[in-house]
Amino acid sequence: MIHREILGDGSIRLAKDGCSFVFRRLRPGAMLVTIAGRDTGGLGDAPLDELQAEIARYPPIELYVDARDATFAAESVSDAWTRFFSANRDRLRRVRILVGTPFVQLVVDVAKLFSRTGELIQVESDARRFEEAVASAAPAPARAPSQPGLPRAAEPERAAEPARAAEPAVGPGAAPAGVAGATASAAIRREVLADGAVQLANDRCSYTFRRLRPGVMLIAIAGHDGGEFGELPLDEVRKEIARFGPAALFVDVRAVTVAAPGVSDAWTAFFAANRATISRVRILVGSKLLQLVVALSKEASRTGDMIQVDDDPERFQAALAREAAPERPAPRGPSRP
Repeated sequence: MIHREILGDGSIRLAKDGCSFVFRRLRPGAMLVTIAGRDTGGLGDAPLDELQAEIARYPPIELYVDARDATFAAESVSDAWTRFFSANRDRLRRVRILVGTPFVQLVVDVAKLFSRTGELIQVESDARRFEEAVASAAPAPARAPSQPGLPRAAEPERAAEPARAAEPAVGPGAAPAGVAGATASAAIRREVLADGAVQLANDRCSYTFRRLRPGVMLIAIAGHDGGEFGELPLDEVRKEIARFGPAALFVDVRAVTVAAPGVSDAWTAFFAANRATISRVRILVGSKLLQLVVALSKEASRTGDMIQVDDDPERFQAALAREAAPERPAPRGPSRP
């Protein structure tokens, strides 16, 4: 059985039979994969599924693979990576692989040769140079200003609705992958509430997703989001877009007390990447600080007038009611005799 866990910094770890892969997102579009032990093929396609999910989110990606602690790779493993590189050459910006033994270097060189990817893949044995490249791909995020007077928000009443079903947050790309600012927390829970809404929650923060009608979604966020949710909230929105096409999003962040810089970065990248599949976004803020954070994200996403920032709850609710109203068919003209 493959063991998949979320580490304290938000990375994803896969392990089985003395081999482990750790996936850490350096920033949207750049991922570090650390491999250790003997890979005899017991993990199957699970490691490549994690990468495929990241590529689907932020193509093309930069891939950094630290294989200095890998001691063996079976032929089937080498073949799978060769096929992966060949099939994704247009969605990989660059690949840099650090090796620690002559055997692993030979395996990687063979995969590079037969993938026919030219100079896309760079193989090296200099750990310091590799680490410098990784550091340059993950610039330290600017810290949010301190908030000494910001009160802690109470959880909204709807977060306490009785659950109809519960399931763990699992699946390729479902867990956070190294969002900056993430800290250890209780496990993330995914629940389907009595009214059909979906809620993601841990002990400090909750996201509640309500479909008002196909193609219109209300997202209510409450609490302290330190980045532990990673791509989970965005994956819920992606599923809605996949079902019903271009979506209108209403996002209520009045009850958010803190959002880590990496959270803002992830939403900014999401809006920029999905401008063609999101018809409009309306975000209700409750503090000047959040209004500034959202405004900066809007500007950085370069989505023009797609995003509207609102600080008036009544105006937000009125717009929400208009969008939630079922579409009526156009009146038919008088029938001819």
